Amino acid sequence: MPRKPLADKGMQTSLRLPRDLYDRLIAAAGDNGIGEEIRQRLETSFTPAPVALEDPRYRDLLTAIGHAAAAATKLHPLPEGIRERDDGKRESYDLVRWGPDKTPYSAFREAVTSLMDAFEPEGTRAVSDQTLIRLSDQLVGLALGALGDRGLQAFASLAEVDQASMEKSGGAAGSLAIKARKRSRDGGREP
Repeated sequence: MPRKPLADKGMQTSLRLPRDLYDRLIAAAGDNGIGEEIRQRLETSFTPAPVALEDPRYRDLLTAIGHAAAAATKLHPLPEGIRERDDGKRESYDLVRWGPDKTPYSAFREAVTSLMDAFEPEGTRAVSDQTLIRLSDQLVGLALGALGDRGLQAFASLAEVDQASMEKSGGAAGSLAIKARKRSRDGGREP
């Protein structure tokens, strides 16, 4: 028998799991909780898999970025509430005012830039800056669109100028921008 909706919170279901799988999910979930971990994994399973990359440079770059991302999730350079100044001295900071440490993300961003440089092919770019921006918007639209709800949430974090550029670019970028705007207008509910 189908379950009843829980006031716009989705559907609730129960699931029996082998003990070892349950333990692995608990470990992977961390502070998010096992329900959220299972939901994210299920949602990802419906996301189309990336097309096999025939160009070994892109394939190797994507693999290297994946390894860097996995390693970044394990970085915890300083205890919570402590920051390091440029002179190397450590001091406490107000978590409420400044928020949690995003050092792992910042290190990952730098690593991706270095990896992009390491795998950059020789040659010249043959399109104008304007065309390059449109192409980039399309790539971001395709990538975030493939993530479904999480992609729409990520799109909302982009600067307004980038959101507007993507909407103007049309195609996958414009479609994502329109979905995100509609979702925002509808109070966060699915478009």
